[in-house]
Amino acid sequence: MLQSIRIIIIFLILSSTSWFLGNASASFSYEVHTLNQYHFSTPPGLQSKVEFWKKIYAEYSTKHAVVHDIKNLDIVYEVVYLGEKPLSRKARERKLKKTKKKYRNILRKIAKTKNKAKLTGEEKRVFALVKKDFYKASRNIRAQLGQKDRFRGGIERSGLYNIKIKRIFEKFNLPEALSVLPHVESSFQIGAYSSAGAAGIWQFTRGTGRLFMRVGYDVDERRDPILATYGAAKLLKKNFESVGSWPLAITAYNHGLQGIKRAKNRFGKDIVKIIGKYKSRTFGFASQNFYAEFLAALHIIKNQNKYFPNLKIKKPIRRASFILPDYIHIRTAMNYFNMTREEIVEANPSLRRPVLNGEKRIPKGFIFQAPIGKIDNLVARYGQIPQKVKYRSQLRSKWYTVRRGNTLSGIALRFGTTVGSLKGFNNLGRRNRIYVGQVLQLPRRNSRRQPTFRLAKLDSSKYSTTIVSYRVRRHDNLSKIAKRFDTNVSHLTRINRFRNPDSLFPGQKIQVPRRELIEKKIKLASSSVKTKSSVKTKNFKLSVNRSQISTSSNTAKNSKKIKMGRAVLPGTLQIARNNTNRTNRNRPAFKPVSFSPDGNSDSLIGTITVDFDETLSHYAEWSLQSVKELRRMNRIGKRGGILANDKIRVSFSRTNPENFEEKRQEYHKGIQEDFFNNYKINKLAIRSVEKGETLWEICNEIYAIPLWLLSSYNADKDINSLSVGEPIVIPVIIPKDKNA
Repeated sequence: MLQSIRIIIIFLILSSTSWFLGNASASFSYEVHTLNQYHFSTPPGLQSKVEFWKKIYAEYSTKHAVVHDIKNLDIVYEVVYLGEKPLSRKARERKLKKTKKKYRNILRKIAKTKNKAKLTGEEKRVFALVKKDFYKASRNIRAQLGQKDRFRGGIERSGLYNIKIKRIFEKFNLPEALSVLPHVESSFQIGAYSSAGAAGIWQFTRGTGRLFMRVGYDVDERRDPILATYGAAKLLKKNFESVGSWPLAITAYNHGLQGIKRAKNRFGKDIVKIIGKYKSRTFGFASQNFYAEFLAALHIIKNQNKYFPNLKIKKPIRRASFILPDYIHIRTAMNYFNMTREEIVEANPSLRRPVLNGEKRIPKGFIFQAPIGKIDNLVARYGQIPQKVKYRSQLRSKWYTVRRGNTLSGIALRFGTTVGSLKGFNNLGRRNRIYVGQVLQLPRRNSRRQPTFRLAKLDSSKYSTTIVSYRVRRHDNLSKIAKRFDTNVSHLTRINRFRNPDSLFPGQKIQVPRRELIEKKIKLASSSVKTKSSVKTKNFKLSVNRSQISTSSNTAKNSKKIKMGRAVLPGTLQIARNNTNRTNRNRPAFKPVSFSPDGNSDSLIGTITVDFDETLSHYAEWSLQSVKELRRMNRIGKRGGILANDKIRVSFSRTNPENFEEKRQEYHKGIQEDFFNNYKINKLAIRSVEKGETLWEICNEIYAIPLWLLSSYNADKDINSLSVGEPIVIPVIIPKDKNA
């Protein structure tokens, strides 16, 4: 009897164990993570977030804005209709500000009201919606713009690249579902650029992009959808190998790997627990919702015909490509590949402005692309290029630091260029305003901004071989001179061996063809010039209006135009009473390197003041040193970092200071150029620093501006040690696209 009872008990234990294990495996099978296989289902606890983003992507267009609670996305106060006509960002924010203020007041009134029966109809609705913590809810109101039209456009544009992207992910043994991420990041807009400096369909920042692709002054592979996909695949694979979970790896794509690793160490792999409990300054709304956005986008893409009928998906792009073995000029590529500049830009979006304008050559190792229908064999075409127009090195950038007494015309005359070229390459605007310490880029004589001339073959029967000298007069140019002497520009360019025909200046002697007929024209022309303008070319002096130049003293005067008035209370805003050009955007990119002898070494040691966006890896790259050597030289530990305005010692034993400065300038100028190509300064505001507020929060969370821009408008302050109540000038930015 006892034995039979024991058998029954053992049977029950075994059956219950097997049932539990079976159910457990069924319940947690989706949590098994592998590199290439994972079932992306919505975990319990994220349903409300995923449903919210489904509505944002597939139900509400950019004509609508959803006013909601930032923590609980189930709480939607109102869907605001913005109108048929697209509003500017400024107008949109102004309209939504009123709506958010309305619900903020309602929530505070509910919190103060003890007898809830006295609430009005709208107040009762909000009370039933929020239920508790009304004061807290009043601080968590946010507005999200609908994305339906942009998402639909992204689906149609994705047809250009989808096949290649999926093949790349298959090559890296990654889940195909990850190809949906560009819908979340950029809606497959090639030219997408954020105020934080993220670029391309995958929205790589410069720092992260440099780890996986080429990001420089001549080439930025973040802008190329296919080349950037290789970088994205490498980054996602690295993330997964580090955290062992696809939800965490995808979240790390937005937040950063190190932050997610810290969250994992505290809360494990549970993405729901991390989103709910992990507290970090940088783990804000975007990072908390990134995985939910991905799941929502994935669901919509799988059911795209249901959500977006009558889609017109674009056909895939077919391009031939090969790796350039040499440096070549863009004009060489245009001539021998039979492509226009516009066709090269379209096929190679990673080429930056300096290459397209002729300041830099297309670099060696660059993956050059062309439409298959345009070019049958790129390699064969490249073989036809003469060796003399193939180069082993890149063109050097030229920079000039403005000194006291300099003028644009004087600088142009000194370096053989024009005022127009200087203004164009440095975005100086209509007024010729420069200031002491400003770094100007000097355009090359063969750059695009200046007209180029082909040297035609001489016809001896048409032109005389006898040459006379002619002194250039005021307002002269080659076209006028050629017409005056019965010749053409090509002829004058050849006999004078002009590298830059646009660099003529008054008083310059040039050579012109001589014949009896021409000599008569010279006399007539000379007499007419004397009678009209009475200019004496021998004593000609170039007059410069110094009032047009902004020096350091002028800058100080201009800065006084910003009137603070009374002391600004913490958190309050005032509008500065001046224009937005108080500070030239082409500020010196950094403080110059100072040098000091090193008693222990024969090499030159430089002391560098760290500027914004600079890291030890940058200094290592520019000085041809290792990060380890720099840490040892400056006594910085393995986990130690550097901050803006820190002093760093760098050895120049492997490079010279000129090369170092050139690379450093190119880095900063590239950042500034990208920013001002996409944003403009709308107004200047004066804001005081609040208690507990950090510089990072002011720039990233409140105003979405880069640190270097804030610093340039507060040059008289130590931007890293601001005190509570101290007024600072805030440049308020808007996208150049008014409807963005």
